[in-house]
Amino acid sequence: MPRIRAVIFDYYNTLIDIRTDEEKPEVFHFLSLYLQYYGLNMNEQNLRSALDHEKKQYLKAKDEAYPEIDLEVVFSSILEKEGICNTLAAESCCKLFRLLSRERFQLFSDSIPVLKEIKRSGYPMAVVSDAQKVFCLEEGEMLGLNQFFDHIVLSTQFGFRKPDGRLFAIACSLLDIPPAQAIYIGDDLRKDVKGAKQAGMAAILVSRNPQQNSETEIEADFCASNLWEAWDWIKKCG
Repeated sequence: MPRIRAVIFDYYNTLIDIRTDEEKPEVFHFLSLYLQYYGLNMNEQNLRSALDHEKKQYLKAKDEAYPEIDLEVVFSSILEKEGICNTLAAESCCKLFRLLSRERFQLFSDSIPVLKEIKRSGYPMAVVSDAQKVFCLEEGEMLGLNQFFDHIVLSTQFGFRKPDGRLFAIACSLLDIPPAQAIYIGDDLRKDVKGAKQAGMAAILVSRNPQQNSETEIEADFCASNLWEAWDWIKKCG
């Protein structure tokens, strides 16, 4: 195995401990009330239906194996059809939608300490994450994560999501590191490990909840139960 020269992370459920429920009735209830400030009177059921419809239309127009939805574009389309052309309204709808759907949002206890150790050791770092650019960067800033990374690559910046190997290749290119000399750390076998390996990278699976990763045809280079174990393995390989 080539010497590891860069470390690339997934954000959500690897560094950020998050749980969301976008189907909760109160999400659409308060969102529909908020939209009244922009002159839109649409009840929560109609808003839910409009969001589902626009998501399907958005994906139908994408010629990608793993298309990514841009929530801001979807909300803009809903509002424009109601005669509201306001980019701030679309952006704020996305952020309110996210806030209302969040049930847990915090760092894992090992995230910052391990990132500090990796940074101190001189490894360049990046993020590759399936995430909405309209709020992901702000969430990373809230939690003090963005400072550690040279580059943050988000699926909505490109219109496709993991396991598309192009996202991982883009991060390696930005770091100016060959994929064979970079390692990816994520929590999902299919999206993270499979995608990284398709790009020619090594991959560590951080499986804090082993029941979530039961696929056997995809094999990580190393399986860790936390980030400290992942970092120890990288040091041994380095």
